[in-house]
Amino acid sequence: MSLRHLLLLLFVLPLLAWAAPRPSEWAQPVGNGKIINLYRISPSIYRSAQLDGPDVASLKKLGIRTVLNLRRFHSDEYLFKGTSVQMVRVPMNAWHIEDEDVVAALKVLQQASPAAPVLIHCQHGADRTGVVSAMYRIVVQGWDKQAAIDEMINGGYGFHPVWDNIRSYIQQVDVARIKAAVSR
Repeated sequence: MSLRHLLLLLFVLPLLAWAAPRPSEWAQPVGNGKIINLYRISPSIYRSAQLDGPDVASLKKLGIRTVLNLRRFHSDEYLFKGTSVQMVRVPMNAWHIEDEDVVAALKVLQQASPAAPVLIHCQHGADRTGVVSAMYRIVVQGWDKQAAIDEMINGGYGFHPVWDNIRSYIQQVDVARIKAAVSR
C-alpha cells in the first residue's frame, strides 16, 4: 500500500465513523429550525432548550399540550399566558439531583400521550433535561442505565462534562424505588 493510500485511509475512516447513523432508539432531531435542541424522545415526549416567544407557535404545530420546565430561576408563565399549553415547573439543581425532583418530572411525563405531547426543557436542553430523559428511558421504557447515560452524553444534546454528578446519580440511583414512587 502506498503512502498516499494510507493517508487517504487515515483521513476517510474517521469521517466514516463520524457519519455513522444515529441509533434509531435515541431521540430523533425535529428539524423545525426554530426551537433550539429540539428532539422527539417518543411520539408523546419532546425535549429542547429554553423556549422564547416565537417557539409557542411551533409547539402548537407539534401538538404540545404541556411544557415541563426544569429551570430553577426562570419561569415560562409569560410565554404561555392565554394559550392552551399547560406549564408545569419542577425546579432542579444540576449540582445536586434529587430523587423527589426526578419523580415529580416523571409523573408529568406519564400523563403524556400522542394526543397530548409533553415538552421537557431547561436552559440548554442538555443536563437537567438529560437526566430526566435518561430516567424516563430507564424507569418507563426499561433501558439499562448505561444505554441511557450513553444517549445523554453522546446524543448531540450538548451535555456538559462539568455535571459528572448527573452521570453518577444515574449510575447509583435505586430504580425500583423511583418506579415505586412514580406509580404512587
